[in-house]
Amino acid sequence: MSENKETKLGVLGGVGPLATIYFAELVIRLTDAAVDQEHVSMIILNHAAIHDRTNYILDPNEPNPLPQMAEDAKTLQKAGSDYIVIPCNTAHYFYDEIQSVVDVKIINIIEETVLHIKNTVPDAKKVGILATKGTLSSGSYQKTLQKHGLDFAVPDEADTDALMEIIYGQVKAGKTVDIESFWRIINNLKRCGCDCVVLGCTELSVIYRDYSIADETIVDSLVTLAKKSIELCGKKIKQNIRSV
Repeated sequence: MSENKETKLGVLGGVGPLATIYFAELVIRLTDAAVDQEHVSMIILNHAAIHDRTNYILDPNEPNPLPQMAEDAKTLQKAGSDYIVIPCNTAHYFYDEIQSVVDVKIINIIEETVLHIKNTVPDAKKVGILATKGTLSSGSYQKTLQKHGLDFAVPDEADTDALMEIIYGQVKAGKTVDIESFWRIINNLKRCGCDCVVLGCTELSVIYRDYSIADETIVDSLVTLAKKSIELCGKKIKQNIRSV
């Protein structure tokens, strides 16, 4: 009798490197597995040299990361990936173009996160979006939320600048996070009537882990992506565990 085909998850990573490694750890920690063979097999391409996504979205004269990500997607397909994930919300600005160059499905972190909110957050009507300036200016979360009948709010200019400092000047730079500023931004969105807040940047997911945040009104996009990846790869999701 032939064995079942092994399903492989391709990880188009390096955007950024820390979030990529944390994503892989999440997949492992959130999989209900008693032995190695019950885990998801992953092909991880942690390509840290990919051009900055936000810089290009805000200024098209900056280097375009799309050709690099498209080639990486092709590499992952050639290596045998059955699904591909990109553990970066901002990179999903290029989702359609990257998906067009490969035959395997790219799991969309933004779509899956919004569906998760719609299906699991009771009475959610208005969602606060924490994300990079690139993601916010692209409107990717705003459009997806509206498509699913949800309202949204984004941080004001001062809070967006503070959030960019947290993402780029602190998490990506490996420095201590200004956690008081992080919570102030979230609370400002809640004061605007948001029922929940989405961490729409995977560097913010690292904060979620490092500070052991246990707030059901905060939805971590990276945890959502990890759980969907486990499910699509035919493995079991561990119950009663939020993250690592």
